[in-house]
Formats: sequence, C-alpha cells, structure tokens
Amino acid sequence: MILVIGKGAYLTSFITSTADRINCGEIAALCAGIPAGSSCRKVASIVDKANPVSVGILDVRQITVVEEAGVSINREPYGPLTGTLVPPCVSHAVAIIEALLAAEQGVRNITVGYGQCGNLVQDVAAIRTLEELTNEYMHKYGYDDVIITTVFHQWMGGFPQDEAKAFGVISWGSATAALSKATKVIVKTPHEAAGVPTMEANAQGLRCTKQVISMLSDQVCTAANLEEEKDIIRRETRCIVDKCFELGEGDLAVGSVRAVLAGVLDIPFAPSRYNAGKMLPARDNDGAIRILDMGALPFTDDIKAFHRAKIEERAKAEKRNATFQMVIDDVYAISKGRLVGRPQALRR
Repeated sequence: MILVIGKGAYLTSFITSTADRINCGEIAALCAGIPAGSSCRKVASIVDKANPVSVGILDVRQITVVEEAGVSINREPYGPLTGTLVPPCVSHAVAIIEALLAAEQGVRNITVGYGQCGNLVQDVAAIRTLEELTNEYMHKYGYDDVIITTVFHQWMGGFPQDEAKAFGVISWGSATAALSKATKVIVKTPHEAAGVPTMEANAQGLRCTKQVISMLSDQVCTAANLEEEKDIIRRETRCIVDKCFELGEGDLAVGSVRAVLAGVLDIPFAPSRYNAGKMLPARDNDGAIRILDMGALPFTDDIKAFHRAKIEERAKAEKRNATFQMVIDDVYAISKGRLVGRPQALRR
C-alpha cells in the first residue's frame, strides 16, 4: 500500500494500491503525537476507498514510523526550484541531496522532480539521468531498498495570455513527459498567465496532456545528441553533489549548508538572502539551458569550456555579445511565443 503525500493544499494524497486494506484510524493514531523531527513537513491524508481520513502533518521522521507500520509513503520534494532557466544539473543536485537526506531518516519511497526547460533533447536527457543518478547515489551510500520515481513539471515560467498558445506550451510539455518516460507529470492550464485557474481550465489541461501522452506512449526519443546531453548532465551533477560531500567532510547536511554559502549550490533567481545568485543561465542556439556566468560552480575546465562554446555559438549567430540582456530575453521568450529570446531583427 502506498500513501502519496501532497504539497500543502495543492495535492490530495491517495493510496495507489489497496491490495492490503489498512485501518485508517490506526494510522492516524500512530501519527498523532509523534514529535516533529524536521522543518520539512507535508500535509497528508489517507484515502481508503471513499473514506478520506486526515493524518495531519508528517515530517520525514514521522514517515519512518508509518513505514515501519507497513505503509510505504511516497515523499516528493519540489523539483523545479525557481522554475526559471534552472540548469538540469542544479535541480538534479538539489533533488539528489534531498533524496539522500530523506533516505537517511528512513524514507523508502521518493519521487524526484524536474521542471521543463523547453529543449526536447535536454529535457528527455534530464529526466532519464535524474532517475539514474539518484539511484546511483542511493546505492553508493547504502540505501539499496529505496524506490525512486520521477515527476516532470510542465513549463513553470511565463505563459502566453492567449489560451490557444498556452495549449501549445502544455502540449509541448506533455510530449516531453511522454518521450522522457517520466513516472508522472504535473499539468499546467491555459489560465497560467491570467491568475488562479478555474476548475474547467484544470480539466482542459489534463485532457490536453492525456491526449498527447496517449498518442506518444509507444514512441521513443532517439535523437543523435541525446547521449551527449546525458553525459554532460551526469558530469555536471556529480561535480556539485560530490563537492557538497567534500565541504561537509562526509556529512551531506553540513556540506549542503556550506555549499549554499559558498555558491557551490546556486539557484538562479532565488529570493533567499543566503543564495549567492552569482551563477547566470542562458539558452544556447538550440534552446538548451547553459551557463553564461559560472559563479562558484565546481565544474571541471572541460565543462566550463563546453558552456562557453555553446553560449558563444549563439552570440555569434545573433551578432551580439553574450550579456545579461540575453538572460532577460530568455526569461520572457516563451510568454512571447518563442523558446530562445532572439533580438527582434532575427525573429522569423
């Protein structure tokens, strides 16, 4: 039996398998009174057929207690981070760290997430390497019994106001989710640019997504540069995660704090006062997210050279210097109907 934990009021928890029915009241009683052991809490409820029973607030240590009672709880940290031009290696590193820290506390069923960047090959490579790398680190540090699944978040940035164009963005995310073989997908709506979506808009987003995923369920992405993209994401992610372990002298929790303060873990456009904010992303000429300014990211020289070459290729094609203006253009591009924020003269 699997208990899925939602994020606050945004998701309803549910049991995905009811082969062995449990007494919901007993689980609720089991969770009640367990002292909070972590600041990272999730609202959860158990749905036994048609009878939802509130469990209350669960943290990772409370999840362990429920696990020991025979109910496997799926914990899903939020994957897309700021949702704005986040390089796959950065969100991967954070996801892996969260997964390892949760596993250390006893969580045995974890979903790691990733937010769509927009370039099909990069996004497919990202989801596939996310599951692979998370399992790699789980086995490396002795968590061999942890179940890892993935969730793909459709575009989290600015949306077009025109609903027909918004459905285009949703469909592109749906296609990527299908071709990447993500375990599940978080669906957007045609009202993203307008405010809180209506019930009907949510249903439209779901139907659109289901249609595209169903059409692509038997297809596989075999792009020529897929393996190259997977390789660069693997190497970048390992650089960041391994540096966190190094900074913590083997203690990942300590190392993660030190990594944030040192700018090794640097989330683009994060509002936290502790985030360095030195690393700047931008798209390359094909729309994949690369790094314009490395900040203090602990990359090897060959990885840094790869990013410089990709950014320079775009700058040359656009006949302009690679500056912060390129970043601004990319932030607004999809809401204006494009993926890459080209200068007006180059738009076709």
